[in-house]
Parts: sequence; structure tokens; C-alpha cells
Amino acid sequence: MNVKNKFKSSFLKTSLMIAMTTLSALTGVAQAKEKVNFAYPTNINLSNAPTLMAIGMGYFAEEDLDVEVLFFQGSAVMLPQITQKHLTFGWMSPEVLITANQPGRTALPTKMFYNGIYLSPYELVVKEDSPVQTLADLKGKKIGVGAMSWANLAITKTMLKQEGLELQKDYEFLPVGVGATAFRALEDNSIAALNLFDTFHTQMENSGTALRRIALEDKYRLLFSNGWIAHEETLRDRPELVEKFGRAAAKGVVACNANPEACVKNFWQLYPDTKPSKGTEEQKLADAVRIVKVRLATMIPEGGPERMGYYTEQSLRDYVETLYEGGQIPSDNIDVTSLYTNQFVANINDYDVQAVIEAATAK
Repeated sequence: MNVKNKFKSSFLKTSLMIAMTTLSALTGVAQAKEKVNFAYPTNINLSNAPTLMAIGMGYFAEEDLDVEVLFFQGSAVMLPQITQKHLTFGWMSPEVLITANQPGRTALPTKMFYNGIYLSPYELVVKEDSPVQTLADLKGKKIGVGAMSWANLAITKTMLKQEGLELQKDYEFLPVGVGATAFRALEDNSIAALNLFDTFHTQMENSGTALRRIALEDKYRLLFSNGWIAHEETLRDRPELVEKFGRAAAKGVVACNANPEACVKNFWQLYPDTKPSKGTEEQKLADAVRIVKVRLATMIPEGGPERMGYYTEQSLRDYVETLYEGGQIPSDNIDVTSLYTNQFVANINDYDVQAVIEAATAK
């Protein structure tokens, strides 16, 4: 082989090696999605469909996140998993966090960073023909709850204490789970009332049970509820991760709101066992959309998607005062600013809302 051919051969080999190295690097970048997990404090249900729309729309993938979704039986069970950093993000309401940060206790290394539900989804319902008309009428009754670790029980105890009712002395909580077991407990009068989420109650109505909601004071109805929480080290050391996750989750809610039917179908594709077996496809879809719309009504504020996620100091203060007045916490001397941050909300909401809506409506 002459010098010219040797040079040509060497050049081709070098070029090929460079090309292969570059391709390998690019492939590696494309495949290097960061694994994160996030969790809900209840069994999987259609309340989770809005955020999970982000999976079907590819929003987590666009942020280079490989997500795992987990489920727990109550915020009190889930919170330790966050404090120990076994969970990256959790969807929870503030009662447990407020209780755990009482004066004299070691503050938990967690913060709420995105308000996901700005109106309380908790309700007390009875059968339509029940003699129970008010909270006071629950004296001597059993109230069905999802689990004793559910965060909303503190607020429920507060509401009933205002009526002069004390747990165990005047009424009793009975864990009934959600879905069929809860419905059956109400139907056979094992309980007088159910204290679950609005979406569970709507699901029950879809099944043919006529319910009546016990009227609650606005100060309870207007309390915010679940949002995203993380370990303080994650918030401090990985702000870009927090924003990427929050942005994808927020876009999922906006997409679901734009096309609830596609949102339901995405949820059923992710969790096929949750799809009802009875009824026509049209009726099953219509019932599910009704449930999802109930949740969406509490997730997108009047100011529009751009205002999603914000906490106010007053909203936290109202929560603390409600729990304190109800005797659920021994002190209201809590620095509520230590419980939350709005640091990430602006960047989380920094995306083209209209583009998300158009993409969802095209599904």
C-alpha cells in the first residue's frame, strides 16, 4: 500500500471512530433520563388523572425524566418516605406537616412547593333519605373514612368539635377504604356518613347511589388541599429538577382540562384495571369524565393556568388557626413560612399554555 492509500485508510478509520463516538455520546444523552418517583397518599383513582396526563402527553419525557408512580395509605404513611428521601416528590395536604412542626418538635426537612388543589375536596355525604341534615346530627354515629392515617381527619374533627362533638365520646371513625367497600358500608348502614374526596362521592353517584352533601362553612370549604412536597435538600440542591417535574405535572393538568376525554383514556391505558367492566363504552367514558371534571374544578384557579401553584402566607395561617381552634394542635405559634416556598412556581409555569391546549385537543 502506498503512502497516499495508507493516509487515506488512516483518515477513514479515524473519521469512522469519531463518528461512532459522537453517535454513542448523542445516544447516551438521549437515553440518560433521570429516574424520579412521586407518590399519592391514596389508592390509584381518577383524581390522579390530571397529573398523569403528563405521562401520556410525553411531558415528563420532554424534561428528561423517567418517572415512577407510587401509592400509599395516607399522608402520615407517605411523609416519612419523603423525609428519608426514599420519595422524590409527594402529593399531600398540609395537616400532617403542620402537626409535625409544632413548637418543641424537631422540624421536618420538607416543604410544600406547588399548590395543586386550591379548594378543599373533602366532603361529608349521607344517603339522600338519611335523617342526618347537619354536622350536629352525626352525634352517636359512625363516619366512614378512607383510613385513620388520612390527613383530612384533623379538619373533620375540628368541624365536629365546633358542634360540641368529641371523637369516641360522641361519634366514631370507621376505616372503610374507597370504592366498593366504602359504598357498601354506606348502603348497608354500617356507617351514617362518608368522609372521602369529592371525586369518590361522584363515582358513587355514577353507580346509582343518591347522595346528599352536608353543608360546610366556607372557612373549611375554602381551605387549600394537596400539593407537591419535597425534601429541603432536593429543593436546595436540585432546583432544576424541581422545576422540570413541576412544569411537566402542571402541563398535564392543563392538557387534561383541555381534553378530559383523552385524559380519562390515558389514565385507563396506564391503569387498565381501573376501567369499569359494566356499561357501554360511552357511559363509562361519560361517568369518568364527570369525575375528572370535579377534580379539575379545584385545580385551576380563576386567574387561569398561569396562576397555578402559588401559596399565600394567609392560607397557611388560616389552616393553622383552624386546627388550633379545633384542638387538633396544642399551639398556633408556628412559623408558617417554613412550611412552603413559592420559589419555583414562576419557572414551573413558564411554558406555552396555548400550545399545550392545542396539543391536547388534537389527541
